[in-house]
Amino acid sequence: MKQKLLSALVVAAVAGMAVNANAGVIQSSYKNYAAEVFGDNTVVLTAPTIGYALALPLTGTQANPNSFTISWTLSGGATWNAAPAAATIVLAQPDGTVPVAGPTTYQVAAPTLSADKTTLTAVITVSSNFTTGSQVVLGGGGAVQVTKVGTTLGAPALSTDGCSDAVASVNVTAKLTNAAGTEFDSNFTLAPLLNTTPIVQSRRALEVLALSSSAFPRTTLGAVDTDIEQSRVDVLQPSGGKLFLNNPVDITNSTTVLNLGQVIVRDRSVLFDLNGTNAYSVGTAAFGTNPASAVGIVEANGITFKVSGKFATGATVTVARNSIAATGETVVGAAIASTTTFNADRTEATVTVAAGDLTDANFTQDGNGATATARRLNVLYTVPGTSAVPVTQFKLVSGQLNKFASSLEAPNVACPGNLYNLIANGVQVDVRNYVPDVAAAPSGGWKSIVRIINTDESQTADVNATVLHRNGDLGASALLVTLKPREVVYLQSAQIDAKLNAAATATATSFGADDIGQNARLRLTAANSSIRVQNYLFNPANGNFIEGSSAQGDEGPALAVRDSVNK
Repeated sequence: MKQKLLSALVVAAVAGMAVNANAGVIQSSYKNYAAEVFGDNTVVLTAPTIGYALALPLTGTQANPNSFTISWTLSGGATWNAAPAAATIVLAQPDGTVPVAGPTTYQVAAPTLSADKTTLTAVITVSSNFTTGSQVVLGGGGAVQVTKVGTTLGAPALSTDGCSDAVASVNVTAKLTNAAGTEFDSNFTLAPLLNTTPIVQSRRALEVLALSSSAFPRTTLGAVDTDIEQSRVDVLQPSGGKLFLNNPVDITNSTTVLNLGQVIVRDRSVLFDLNGTNAYSVGTAAFGTNPASAVGIVEANGITFKVSGKFATGATVTVARNSIAATGETVVGAAIASTTTFNADRTEATVTVAAGDLTDANFTQDGNGATATARRLNVLYTVPGTSAVPVTQFKLVSGQLNKFASSLEAPNVACPGNLYNLIANGVQVDVRNYVPDVAAAPSGGWKSIVRIINTDESQTADVNATVLHRNGDLGASALLVTLKPREVVYLQSAQIDAKLNAAATATATSFGADDIGQNARLRLTAANSSIRVQNYLFNPANGNFIEGSSAQGDEGPALAVRDSVNK
């Protein structure tokens, strides 16, 4: 908890309020606060000065005084902390002049509270003339305090929608009644007359979001490839879909490491901590510490987030520091300790950075000397180079910046968004019901006839074949055929397997006994974005013929659209 007692939001001079006041209007000079800091409903705030400009004149004399009652009622479960002294309520003329209270001007009886403390009431006796536009000012002669505001003002921070920008307010409504108990002056319904106004507002100060590495800031008008991530799955040989293509050279320049993008914690706008003076900001020094009594510091207790996508077997997800170079581009720094767990089918990675590692030094600020408004973590995806790398759209699906329990600050929930869109450098098609030549005899004579079409109008296509064993291992690979633009070829499984057998090694084997009757597959790849494959199952012994192309899988062309920024 930062502080139990707030200093004044803004104690505006009565004269200053009077200059801007319109008759029949209530107004207060309030500030906007970070919803995250209202983790305790017992916080006591000093309310702003609340002025009510009269729509009607009030007149009285010493011989014939005029009494009326004014009440101020709070909303959202907030209460007045205690009945203030009578001197805290003053009457001011339209020019801001405040007569000395007394029997010849006005007198305020001791204010009282309702049983639930939501309504503050005072009886005022007028013994002189107060014209239209004169003001009844609560807090004009001293501080007035409110409490039980945490539930309302903390609500925006507790929303499970990390993209929400909801605003919460504690309002006050004024009501004037005459000596007979009849409401006057405040019983209007038409603008600009107003008898309700906020005395404090809050909204979420921070946001947690994603930025794809393909959308990192570019230098020299976007001409430098190393500013962004551009890697693709290299489905061609010799990689065979196990490594990344690092051409052109990009930010990672690696065949095994891909920068998925950044998880960013940044200020949405300047909103105040509980003292009403210091901004609650990621740029405040000592980020991630737990001083309990300091203001302005985000008392982060680590961060947890989930990344969705198709992760290769044996791959890891880690995080690294970030900095911004003087020329504006991203610079990936040293690794930050983290833990990562995958779900059973490796379509989601949960990454956690503990409080001891999410420090002011590690979770580096933007700025280059300017006021920092964001902190960033680079998310790195590393593959072993021994298993197939799926093409996939990576996304930040959930997460939150945690806070220390003793800080009484609310966590910040992540706003989901896209990270890197990993595509291939060509077409990759899996023929999923392929019958290898070694299975022809045991199956009663069945064989595959594969039809390959180069649908490109101008590019020659080198089509490579790779064994996909029954257990999922990648086997031998070989150049199968070179097709001219628009050319078509039919190949029998015996022709295909002969080339695979010739290319087989001890570690990259061709189809064998384990693949008979076990749904072995054939993977075809080409650098083009427009080959098409059909698979026919034929049994010469009985003449049966089946078109089985519906069981093949096209993993997509290389020329997919790059990510857009999630801001």
